Amino acid sequence: MRFVIIGAGRVGLRTARVLRDEGHDVTLIEQDEAMIRRARSQELPVIEGDGSRENVLEEAGITDADALGALTSDLNVNFTACMIANHYGCRTIMRIDEAYREGIYRKYADEVDEVIYPERLGAIGAKNALLGGTIRAIADIAPRLQVVELTVGNGAPVNLSLIHI
Repeated sequence: MRFVIIGAGRVGLRTARVLRDEGHDVTLIEQDEAMIRRARSQELPVIEGDGSRENVLEEAGITDADALGALTSDLNVNFTACMIANHYGCRTIMRIDEAYREGIYRKYADEVDEVIYPERLGAIGAKNALLGGTIRAIADIAPRLQVVELTVGNGAPVNLSLIHI
C-alpha cells in the first residue's frame, strides 16, 4: 500500500519505519531541517514543506496514496491535511494531543476516519506493564469503556460454551 505521513517527529518517523519495514511505500512530509535529516539518514523519502498545503501533498503522492497519517503535534495542520486527503479519496488518520478536550475530539472524529492520541496509547501500554496479569487494555473507547485482551490459559476453569467468538 502507499502512505503519506505528515510529521517526521517521534510518532510520524516511527510509523513510517514500521510501514516501510512491512513492505509498504511511504513518503514523509516535514518542515524541520533536523527532522528531515534524521528521516533521510534512515533512508526514508521526505518532501520538505507544509503538510497542510495541497501542492506539497500532491508532490508527496497524495493522488495515488491509500491513506494519509497526519501525525504532527499541530491540530490545525493535521485537520487541514485530512480534509485535503479526503478530496483525493484517502483514508485519513489524525493525531491529536491528550490536552485537547473530549468535545474537540468528538468534533473532529466525525470528519476523519480515525483519531489517535499517542500519549493515551502509551499510557495504556505502561499501565498494562505495571499491572501485569493476563488482561490487557488495548484502547479507550469512552471514559469508562475499554477494549481489552484476555488470555485464558489451558488449565483455566472456563466454560467455553459462554464465549462467543
